[in-house]
Amino acid sequence: MTTISTKPVYLYNTLSRSKGLFTPLHPPHVDIYSCGPTVYRDIHIGNFRSFMTSDWLRRMLEYNGYDVLLVRNITDVGHLQNDDVETGEDKLENEARTTGRSAYEIADYYTQKYLKDSDELNILPPQINPKATEHIPEMQAMTEKLVEKRLAYVANGNVYYDVSRFPNYGELSGNTVENLREGGHGRQQMEVAEDKDAPEDFALWKHGDENRQMNWESPWGTGFPGWHIECSAMSTRYLGEQFDIHTGGIDLRFPHHEDEIAQSYGVSGKEPVQVWIHNEFLIFGSLKMSRSKGNVILVSTLKERGIDPMAYRYLLLTAHYRSKLNFTDESI
Repeated sequence: MTTISTKPVYLYNTLSRSKGLFTPLHPPHVDIYSCGPTVYRDIHIGNFRSFMTSDWLRRMLEYNGYDVLLVRNITDVGHLQNDDVETGEDKLENEARTTGRSAYEIADYYTQKYLKDSDELNILPPQINPKATEHIPEMQAMTEKLVEKRLAYVANGNVYYDVSRFPNYGELSGNTVENLREGGHGRQQMEVAEDKDAPEDFALWKHGDENRQMNWESPWGTGFPGWHIECSAMSTRYLGEQFDIHTGGIDLRFPHHEDEIAQSYGVSGKEPVQVWIHNEFLIFGSLKMSRSKGNVILVSTLKERGIDPMAYRYLLLTAHYRSKLNFTDESI
């Protein structure tokens, strides 16, 4: 029998806040889940820093002899405008309402543009590219298990995770429940959601009104999944209850990844991820590149300015992935 030779790899783990020798659960196979885009508008180059980080990680591991399976999802429902505080309209629904197109049409259009831009940046396609809307049964099943285990509760057609039942909540991000109750780190005050038992609790399933295009029947009434349960369900579906590496931008550390841990651990009783890897922001005009700040640059913008998208890929390699990077005319 042929033995596959692999070289030692050291990775920095956000959870342990330390660098250590990486040992896959099932060597030489490595499973990676990478949080993908929310496809309600064009994906800007700041977002692509995260996707390129997971691309380089994959290539590095493959170069060192590992067999890598990369899953990168498509969020096409459930991502609210104010995701930290779980308020506002679903981004897809809002775009549909303001443009007169269907939410499904918008999701498909921007998914195709994202895939084209990924190719322009020489990002290898993930072996699995799941869409949230195609995994509603898995999300509902996971939510049902959390309710059955009394880790979640139902209120007015919504289902919330009871953070008080998960003592390790906050380990990834360094948050505390006391901090959240004081309104820190984005979690909302009690009066914003009166049907919550506590302000730190978060939604697994949201009641959907009749004006929504993207609604599904559920044991709790018509509605749609919370953003966080989507990634727990899809990572479990394709990689199992425990896998090797989870990647994403540093802004996803809380609440998104913190909530993923609580959900997945709540269902399985196992730590879902061995190593968490987070990349830092792209800075433009002294601010994090963000659509809400109005300072985004697209791959198409680079090309219009006569800049090869591969020059941007190279620019990212000039900085450590855990360091902020300023995008300027001089740097590019």
